[in-house]
Amino acid sequence: MAHSSKTTTLVPLSQQLSRSENDIIAFRQHQPLTVNDLKKQVLRICNALNHYSNQYWALSMQDSFNFVAGLLALLYSGKTPRLLNPYHQEIQHYYNGLLTDNINNDKKCLPDKRIIQVHQLDDTPLIDGYRCLNTEFKQQILTLFTSGSTGLPKPIDKSVSQLEKEIQILIDNWGSFSNDLFVASVSHEHMYGLTFKIMLALSTKIPFICESVVYQEQLAIYQQKQIIYITTPSIIKNLDDNLPPIKCDKVISSGGKLSYEEALCCQRNFNVLPNEIYGSSETGIIATRQQHTSTTPWQLFSSIHIEQAQQPLLISPLLTEPEPLNDKIKKVDERHFHLYGRQDKIVKISENRVSLTYIERKIQQLEQVDEVIIIPLEQNNRTILGAVIALSSPYKSLLKQYDHLKLTQYFRLLLKDILSLNEIPKKWRFVEFIPKNSQGKCTYIELKALFDAKKKSNE
Repeated sequence: MAHSSKTTTLVPLSQQLSRSENDIIAFRQHQPLTVNDLKKQVLRICNALNHYSNQYWALSMQDSFNFVAGLLALLYSGKTPRLLNPYHQEIQHYYNGLLTDNINNDKKCLPDKRIIQVHQLDDTPLIDGYRCLNTEFKQQILTLFTSGSTGLPKPIDKSVSQLEKEIQILIDNWGSFSNDLFVASVSHEHMYGLTFKIMLALSTKIPFICESVVYQEQLAIYQQKQIIYITTPSIIKNLDDNLPPIKCDKVISSGGKLSYEEALCCQRNFNVLPNEIYGSSETGIIATRQQHTSTTPWQLFSSIHIEQAQQPLLISPLLTEPEPLNDKIKKVDERHFHLYGRQDKIVKISENRVSLTYIERKIQQLEQVDEVIIIPLEQNNRTILGAVIALSSPYKSLLKQYDHLKLTQYFRLLLKDILSLNEIPKKWRFVEFIPKNSQGKCTYIELKALFDAKKKSNE
């Protein structure tokens, strides 16, 4: 549904500091932060960056306003922002400097990295920093990382113009926005949060809330405002119908499909059906839907096309070349389609191709299992399979009844006539809940950490 516009044109990222100094960018603990505040913070960071020749900077901010300031400062200074968790050892080689507001940052963990802590920056030498703030950025590229569900996160370079083009596509399809606030449960460091919490808010000159808002009770504070809530299926699935409903202008959801019942749950609690987004870090936005019925198809955003071949091929102005999609798609017509899950994830085990998707599906069918993720692991220069299993409620007591070895043997026995020897996982972890990030996604690093943290002597 389109709204009347508060702004006639979208404001490019490089012109954010040219807005009226009293424009409100964000609210931190309900206190307004203006363009003038942003300019001062950008200048402080630019001055600090000028002391270092390091090119690649991990941008890791807990506060979304600090994130915007850090992003702008890096781009103005000609540095490359890399949006990642700096403490994941597996990806530390992607950066040589860290820009952070984490006051608990321990330099001993990162002895070979330059670290700029924004809370420790001096206010005084701001005059020199104005040289940084040209009308255009010296750097036009930033790097994000895939969530990586079956392998290490992969870097994805995005240009500022790609990010801005994505916002233009949203406006072309949804019309202008008239909400007062953007509120989000998701991180600004991933593509989804960067697009919908940061870029959309800045481009439309509508403030965002710095903090993550993950509970319904927290949203009630903003009840007097017109809010757009940016969240994930994992949040919507856990909404409590016993709490008073909260009126939202829009609820935007991404990171997985919602069932029709879950979409209706969102409508009961937030007074609006969610606008679901189909896309990825690699592709950006692809399609959207609001489930008015249980058979509502996905609708492609304008100027985006899918060619149906053996594997669906995405053609998008957000990409430099067509991109194969890893999802099963059935077209309704040229603009609409249904999704039928992921294409099989294939790995080689003992020279045989095995499908992780097939193994997950077979294990998921066991009544003892609530959720399962299968990941490849390296052991003695060969690939083996690891299973992370959350037990279903009636069987959670097994965690106390059996030790790890007996529980592993129990599941291997259950699967011996269902899966081949190559398909039965060699390592197992049994957990209360599958670990997921703020985007509601499982990441390979966090799953792999379950196997690294405590090597079982009896597995």
